[in-house]
Amino acid sequence: MAFILPPNSKGQVRQAGKAIADGTATDADFALVDQWRASHSYVINTFNVWLRRKIDASNIEAEFAQRLKRRNTVIDKLKRKKPDGAPLIRDVTTMQDLAGCRLIFQDIEDLHSFRDFLLSSMENVNHKLKHEDRNKYNYIEHPKTTGYRGIHDVFLHYPRPHRRGDTTSSPWHGLMVEVQYRTRAQHAWATALEISDILDRQRTKFGYGDDERGHFFAMASEIIARRHEKLTRAFIELSDDDLEAEFNDMEAYLGILQRLGAMRQFDKYDLLRKHNVLNIYLNDESEYALDVEVFRNSQDAIARANELEESEDSINAVYVTGEPKQLRSAYRNYFNDPVDFVALLQH
Repeated sequence: MAFILPPNSKGQVRQAGKAIADGTATDADFALVDQWRASHSYVINTFNVWLRRKIDASNIEAEFAQRLKRRNTVIDKLKRKKPDGAPLIRDVTTMQDLAGCRLIFQDIEDLHSFRDFLLSSMENVNHKLKHEDRNKYNYIEHPKTTGYRGIHDVFLHYPRPHRRGDTTSSPWHGLMVEVQYRTRAQHAWATALEISDILDRQRTKFGYGDDERGHFFAMASEIIARRHEKLTRAFIELSDDDLEAEFNDMEAYLGILQRLGAMRQFDKYDLLRKHNVLNIYLNDESEYALDVEVFRNSQDAIARANELEESEDSINAVYVTGEPKQLRSAYRNYFNDPVDFVALLQH
């Protein structure tokens, strides 16, 4: 399979990203940044092989899925500003999560056991951890203000050559991949938030959560952690009863759980193969619907996802790759009512 090469000059990619952030970008600038993004599909392929082998060797049950960051999400991040007006991202080549791998575990014990196993066997690969502090991105002990929980590791991609002297993988050396570790409960919260953002045309997932909606999901995350993982890490001043009473009052006002529970069930997950584009849109009956398009290779799938992102008819389009059975489970909230999240919050 022929993978997309990174641009020859990282400096040119930086300048193109800066032009997008400044609002002066040309078509060539957008194309250069998108080539940089799409080149990370090679990294996803490498880590697919490595992580699956580690899952098998660990004897720990884990769901595994991968994704290439959406083009519109990259552009959006480049255009966003901090409260002081400074760019959120100054250098697009430092974005750590263009290539993403997600591992979902039954519970926190399995999550920590697998991560310890993975990081203890790094001598057998050339990949390197970007950060020395292994708790740098521990959002279980220190949840994000949005309520997000999980642990992330950022790796620098250095695949071993297939044979001595083989340099075919050299262009992709040093690219980054973010590996996310979540429990099932944490994943249910995260995917429900994503679906809720889509349904309500909101951006709480991306940190726009300083309103009642953001407060609602942050409380939901803490309730799930206390009930199902025996962890109290946020809203320390509130007892369990007070936290749940405030949450129930907000649900009565916002109706978020009600909308999630009433979401029409998707029935296309059996179509999934290795390379897929998932597209959520409003059908002629103004109902949310999902299309799954299947492709033979990553290049065609990425091109189609880009095309859909430019279409006004698409609400959300994303390229996902992996083993079909794992994808069906990892992306189950795209296909079925988000019952996991609702059930975790019901008595």
